[in-house]
Amino acid sequence: MTNAADFTGPSTELLQALIRNECVNDGTPDSGNETRNSDLLVSYLEGTGVDIQTYTPRPGRDSMIARIAGSDPNAPSL
Repeated sequence: MTNAADFTGPSTELLQALIRNECVNDGTPDSGNETRNSDLLVSYLEGTGVDIQTYTPRPGRDSMIARIAGSDPNAPSL
């Protein structure tokens, strides 16, 4: 059985790094700086088998999509 504490450290470290990146969208087109968090999440997920795509609608405003392939063709779509 997996202990929940095994995930607490890595989860906490990732959340702390995301918060430190200060990616705050104040509603203006140039706010956000989401690229910092997008890059962090891409590096965190690389090598895990997750399909990762990034999009850059504006400089510094990257979005990341991570897909995990399903194995049950009868499962409902999200």
